[in-house]
Amino acid sequence: QMAASVLSGILVIAALVLLWWKSHSPSLLIAILAAGISLFFRLAFVVAPAVLSATPVLLLVWPVTGLVVAAGLLGYAVVESNRRP
Repeated sequence: QMAASVLSGILVIAALVLLWWKSHSPSLLIAILAAGISLFFRLAFVVAPAVLSATPVLLLVWPVTGLVVAAGLLGYAVVESNRRP
């Protein structure tokens, strides 16, 4: 289960990097950074779940990274939809 979670994080980052490579959008760069932080938390949870569970602040920050990824994607979508007729 955790391996699938880590793999999905890697695939999301790869997709974001490909989109950013073509557009160089700052919104996508923010989404990439947040997805990388989220992936770091996923890997930390696989390696040392007790440490992550013992630090409530980290358990709060982890879901926030998902919101930042979503906000970055939304920002990119808004800019691109306004750019095309």
